[in-house]
Amino acid sequence: MIEGFTFLQGLYIVVGVMLVVVLYHVLFIVVDLRKILRRIEGITAEVEGMVMRPLGLLDHFLQWITEWVETQADRPKKWKK
Repeated sequence: MIEGFTFLQGLYIVVGVMLVVVLYHVLFIVVDLRKILRRIEGITAEVEGMVMRPLGLLDHFLQWITEWVETQADRPKKWKK
């Protein structure tokens, strides 16, 4: 028959080995997550560039329109009868 103390020591050894295996798997999971996050960051940067480019052009166009309207407002008006 196995004594209680010997059984407890064996159980501690099994738990230690399983803990090492779990930590080993967690290490690989973390490394894979870092790779995935880098890819997502790259895709996000590309999407941001695709969205910001037309918005920048629209902003430039609106500035040009407002400047043109302001110059038209500063001109003296000629009234025709």
